[in-house]
Amino acid sequence: MSRSVPDSRVWVVGAGLQGCAIALELAHRGQPVVLLDQDALPMNRASLRNEGKIHLGLIYAADASGATARVQLRGALVFQHLLERWLGRPVAAALPLSTPFAYLVARDSVLPAPTLARHFDRVQALYKHWMTQHPEASYLGQRPTRLAWPASRDEHQGLVLAPGESVFTTAERAIDTDALAAALRRAVITHPLIDWLPGRRITRFAPAPDGVTLHGQVLGSGGEPLEPLEACARQVVNATWEQRLGLDASMGLQPAPGWLHRLKYRVIVRLPAGWEHLSSVTMVLGRYGDVVMRPNGTAFVSWYPEGLRGWSEALVPPPEWDGPCRGDVPPDQAQALAEAILRAADRWYPGLHRATVLNVDAGAIFAYGREDVDRLDSGLHARSFNGPRGDARYLSVDSGKLTTAPWYAVQAADLLLGQRTALAQTWTDVDPDGAAAP
Repeated sequence: MSRSVPDSRVWVVGAGLQGCAIALELAHRGQPVVLLDQDALPMNRASLRNEGKIHLGLIYAADASGATARVQLRGALVFQHLLERWLGRPVAAALPLSTPFAYLVARDSVLPAPTLARHFDRVQALYKHWMTQHPEASYLGQRPTRLAWPASRDEHQGLVLAPGESVFTTAERAIDTDALAAALRRAVITHPLIDWLPGRRITRFAPAPDGVTLHGQVLGSGGEPLEPLEACARQVVNATWEQRLGLDASMGLQPAPGWLHRLKYRVIVRLPAGWEHLSSVTMVLGRYGDVVMRPNGTAFVSWYPEGLRGWSEALVPPPEWDGPCRGDVPPDQAQALAEAILRAADRWYPGLHRATVLNVDAGAIFAYGREDVDRLDSGLHARSFNGPRGDARYLSVDSGKLTTAPWYAVQAADLLLGQRTALAQTWTDVDPDGAAAP
């Protein structure tokens, strides 16, 4: 490609949920796109290897400003609508969802149950206001009346509470990330306006007349470099995850101070018979974990103290993280991790240790905050300083959470195309009675 004639297609680098969503939204508006990723398949790293929860803002009670709860709730209420737009209603509606989440409040939670209940009430008030003002909004195709409420100790079958612990029932669910990845892969690979380029690793960008030059490598099937890659485009989107800050720096876009990369492992198991109907559960609020019950009889299981195996304050995390983020974990390490994580989760779901381990892998987590989540003042409790950053020539997009990636894709498309759509806008934060939003 001639560097003197920049490609008029938008080049989107990184094909996780955020990159796929941006490519699909641009194509929906008639804009041709080049979507490239270092992996052989779209959505094959961090977006695939997390619990898939579509957050209603409930867990972000430690952000006293309420900003994170507002952002997460806003993203959740357009998540399904945007999937239907890009995948088609029948495909989006058929994506499997977990059982609803119970929130198990630990004895040493950084916030006690009464404080969490007040936060849930504020989120409920905002949700009620938004659902009244925006009748088209929904949560995963539904409009639940209540988002979270106290539960009795024996309400959730199989869940064992220790003395001093309490539990809330919530409307939150997780989407099956394997099914979501498969649907998105079909959509981007078959779309006539999206050119999918797998096995392309971009190592740096550079400003160019009327555009941006991309430098990198074409990779072989084993990830080995085969040949240099150089291209020039009028518009470039950096939708990578753990590589994003390093690539931004090559364009002179510096991050806010205090960023952090973490590497956290998950376990996918085949549940004992009948367990798929049990409640999914998140233990709050601190260094705990999740069990996500899927309708196909599998579950996502995490336990932060055992699964957290990487902590990096560098612009780009260590290269040895690449293997587990691709799903490449040595068998002995995978077995030890699975045993430790299941043993921890077995305390509140007795019998979970008997589940059959299907997979152990890891995902990188990016956030701002250098103190861990067992501290109330940790910045890691906030996810409100995310979204698109830059201009129509070079745009960097931090998805923050899976929940907000589709909404940020609409914002990114507006910026790239010079448009202002209603779907991208924020909603009012005060209900008609004047009550403050969370």
